[in-house]
Amino acid sequence: WKDCGGELEEGQLAEDDERLFRMGDLDWEEKTPTYQVVVRNDNNQDDVVVDMDQVLNIVNQKNDAADAAVIVDARSAGRFVGTAPEPRPGLRGGHMPGALNVPFTDLLDANDKTKFKPMNEVRDIFIKAGISPISDDDGGDDAPSRKVVCSCGSGVTAAALAIGLEECGLRNKEDITIFDGSWIEWGSSDSTPIISD
Repeated sequence: WKDCGGELEEGQLAEDDERLFRMGDLDWEEKTPTYQVVVRNDNNQDDVVVDMDQVLNIVNQKNDAADAAVIVDARSAGRFVGTAPEPRPGLRGGHMPGALNVPFTDLLDANDKTKFKPMNEVRDIFIKAGISPISDDDGGDDAPSRKVVCSCGSGVTAAALAIGLEECGLRNKEDITIFDGSWIEWGSSDSTPIISD
């Protein structure tokens, strides 16, 4: 910083300086959700995580009702359409053919980013993006896809979509998977199809 001509401040910050970040001021102990850890004994994650080959198969067979799935991407709208740069060098911009965009930040409470918006709002966001509600009666050729593959930049924020889909009641957990390679894997491959607007 100094070698590049940057200025430095010296001295102690006052205890009430607004630049200080204090966890206690956020009341984080009250906002941290608790989760139950589930240990799977079957070592089979096929029903939770999908890989590049499985997602590529979904993209290539988009019109085959038997394997139909909706791919939903948690990245920002700019990254999704390819107008905003990717934060990781070497990744192409855009999205998977047929994918829908629900930026995960759209699901979060504006006043408290550690919480989701009310579930009726989360549900409306998913529906507006194109994820149709399903019912037990759905089963015809024109029925909406029951399966949803959640993707993002690195496989992390896709989990927010998965939780939101289940909690708002649009899908059951067995119908939701996460593409853990996400855009890092898809966007870095020269052989994957990409749409950019």
